[in-house]
Amino acid sequence: AALLERFRSDESGAFLVIFGVLAIVLVATSGAVVDYTAIEQARTRAQVALDTASLGLQPSIYTTSVPELTAKAQDLLVQQLDTASGQNWGACPSATVPPCAQVDAVTVDTAEGTLHIDARIRVPTAFVSLLGIQEVTAGVVSEATRKKLNLEVVMVLDNSGSMAWSSPTRISELKKAATCATNVLFGNDCADSVSAPTTTNVKLGIVPFTEFVNVGTANRTAAWMDTTGASSISRHNFDDDDNDATPFTGTVNRFELFDQLQNVSWTGCVEARPTPYDTDDTTPTAADPDTLFVPVFSPDEPDSGFYNSYIADEPANCPRTPTWVWKQVKTQCTSKGNNAKNYDSATCTGSTTDTYVQTDENGVVTDPSTPPATLYNNTPTCSTSYSSSGWSSYTNTRVQTCTYNFSDRERQERLCKYDGATVNLKRDGPNNDCPSNALLPLTDDKGAVLGRISTLKADGGTNIHQGTIWGYHALSPTAPLTEAEDYGGANSKVMIIMTDGENTHSYVNNMNKASWYVAYGYPYNGRLTGNSTAALQEEMNARTLTTCTNAKAAKGEDPGIIIYTIGLDPPNTATRDLLTACASDPSKAFFPTDATELTDVFETIAHQLSNLRLAR
Repeated sequence: AALLERFRSDESGAFLVIFGVLAIVLVATSGAVVDYTAIEQARTRAQVALDTASLGLQPSIYTTSVPELTAKAQDLLVQQLDTASGQNWGACPSATVPPCAQVDAVTVDTAEGTLHIDARIRVPTAFVSLLGIQEVTAGVVSEATRKKLNLEVVMVLDNSGSMAWSSPTRISELKKAATCATNVLFGNDCADSVSAPTTTNVKLGIVPFTEFVNVGTANRTAAWMDTTGASSISRHNFDDDDNDATPFTGTVNRFELFDQLQNVSWTGCVEARPTPYDTDDTTPTAADPDTLFVPVFSPDEPDSGFYNSYIADEPANCPRTPTWVWKQVKTQCTSKGNNAKNYDSATCTGSTTDTYVQTDENGVVTDPSTPPATLYNNTPTCSTSYSSSGWSSYTNTRVQTCTYNFSDRERQERLCKYDGATVNLKRDGPNNDCPSNALLPLTDDKGAVLGRISTLKADGGTNIHQGTIWGYHALSPTAPLTEAEDYGGANSKVMIIMTDGENTHSYVNNMNKASWYVAYGYPYNGRLTGNSTAALQEEMNARTLTTCTNAKAAKGEDPGIIIYTIGLDPPNTATRDLLTACASDPSKAFFPTDATELTDVFETIAHQLSNLRLAR
């Protein structure tokens, strides 16, 4: 108590002087915490702004000079800071009063795809300025680069007839969209028309599809093609004996059939392989012929009542229609026998002569007295004609002709009719619905990709399954297409499936059970199950989904192939569900309602695939 009393009454002022001196230091030290917080906030905003600039400018490193990149980075840095802080940031050193920001150096490595930016900011102080420190300078660094992955992307694109609808047409909008994605993936902006330098880190492939996929005529002699007719499906819809009762077990080399025709050659399409090879990537080998790819040869259908009849069913070089003829001649008749009634009622006192002539399909003539029930399993169609000659005493003649017409099945299947035939080019012919554009295997040639996109043409039906399986083949390192790298490691594989329709088939009540020939042949061939259009299309959907599932799990990798799907105004819920299930996850399924939206969708996907990362 005594000490406190002495302190209260002490008027010498020594403590006040010391406190006055220390107060400045105490205020500056306390204020430094506030200044430090403000500086760190400014530095954080600057880092975000510089990261944004580096991410935005990285795709331009192939076509923009370093000085231009530096200027653009400077503008972006200041603009982002202005927006984020609500202050007016200037460019150092032109700004005499902080805050200001300055890009000091930009470094580009096009081989690695890297953009490195060094920058600094100057921030004014509020409290430590009492100690003579008016501002603080802080450095920020950002680097944007594409991950050093081998990025392989195959675009599976619908070229069916419906893609010609609308104005502008869907196919024209698809070309724009695919071109945009190509530009982005090769390192440029969507609208950039400048070719990027060749790179081994990015490869693109194009798979146009209709009812079929065109693998290119150059692959006619490829080891994975069925060049001998060894596959079990090569003989479907062909026969060599005009007899329905005898199953055909021979081989049919479809390339040889094309060679027999006078004005048509194989244009490059192949059929679906037999199940289960039509949904997986089993390597084709001659040891298992069903793993080989069979060239499409849509058979000539019967001349009457069928869609694709393009050559004569009974040319001179084919066996003729078998016949049986019974000719009866009666002489010295009292009346004319010029019709059935008169012939039977006429009284004839002269001779009656019966002649029998049977001519088989090979021209062999015999004389059986009664018509056979069938000839080569063909039932007869018989007709009778009557004639009469003479005066007062007549010679009456009756001729019964039985024609053993070939069935429609035999007319369609007979191999002989192709030898030397000239195809009616007004019909679809053996290359029915084969797209004019062949697929483009994976390549790092941007010009080749853009060139193939520019020639896409809308015509034909829709088989999403065939497009998908060939997208799978294109991304696999094994035959039939071997341009892809191995699965896993530093290799990223992506399939983009685009369609505006649904898997299409048409069940009708004729001998083939279909209106046209597709990649699985006819329903009659039993390669697709179902006895209605809906059932056939459901089976096609199931095989599409199985193919997607196999691709996503290819070689046990997770993921094997990443799948994006694009359904342009899908025609029904089943197709929408199919495309959603095919995608690697629902976020990778897109459903634009108008063709003009395709470019935005493709660009979004392409930027996701660019897979930029911040190095530090």
